[in-house]
Amino acid sequence: MSHRLASAAVVGRAALPIGRALRGAIAALAVIGSSASCGGDPAKAPTILRPLDEPHAVAVMARVFRELGLAPVRNRVIQFGTSGGNTLTLDIAAKDRRFGVAYITWQDADKLGDDLPKRADPDAILVVHGAGADDDVHAALLFAADYMQDDLSGDQHTSTAIAAEQKLELATRDILRRAEHESWP
Repeated sequence: MSHRLASAAVVGRAALPIGRALRGAIAALAVIGSSASCGGDPAKAPTILRPLDEPHAVAVMARVFRELGLAPVRNRVIQFGTSGGNTLTLDIAAKDRRFGVAYITWQDADKLGDDLPKRADPDAILVVHGAGADDDVHAALLFAADYMQDDLSGDQHTSTAIAAEQKLELATRDILRRAEHESWP
């Protein structure tokens, strides 16, 4: 339909001397007519995404540690950063071992500031070392923003909590396999 209306406006211009305002009105009607014929669906509400909350993420990671034969320890704090004054909390660490996983929320990222390495590849898992007495500690960083779920608001269900949990579980397994392969202390 829009093609016919546009053609009529061109023919009208060629056949009759129409003023600029009238040509603009015809063009506007052509656009309105073509958009009305394209669809009548109302605008959809946006889907709101949020990361897995930290306690839930920690439970998922701890379960993977146990499944792979490691005793999980909560909230191990290590020295971290170039200045040596920052600390990093490993949300889950391996008991009697020197490695763990930090689930980095936006609040953690703000606190760590420039000591937090920048990610060139959003799919890569960053592994950093502690500082000072903790320089032999391997800390894998998992960013909460990578494990998003919707809260079932809006008109589309884009990312379930189950999918976010599975992604987090897979990342934790990858970390623990790397720790075994590279013989982390």
